[in-house]
Amino acid sequence: MKLRKIMYAPSAVTQFTYKFNKENNTDIEKESVEFLDGSPFVTIDFKNTSVELMLEYTYELAGIQEYLGIKRESLLPLKDYPFPPEQK
Repeated sequence: MKLRKIMYAPSAVTQFTYKFNKENNTDIEKESVEFLDGSPFVTIDFKNTSVELMLEYTYELAGIQEYLGIKRESLLPLKDYPFPPEQK
């Protein structure tokens, strides 16, 4: 299942997805970011993720995006939410 949603901080989606995947042994992927009328839309592929984990992921991500919007931040703390290692 794929989800396409407007996000305040697309880079934070990458950070959160990496941490969530490691903690829950999932393979959720942030596929793309498109800017439409100046707003970033992120496409997320949940692949074979269970419904329970999809709901947990989306709930947590919504809270993170709301918090970052209020604080006017675009990244999560790097020590707690590192970026994934670069693919070679």
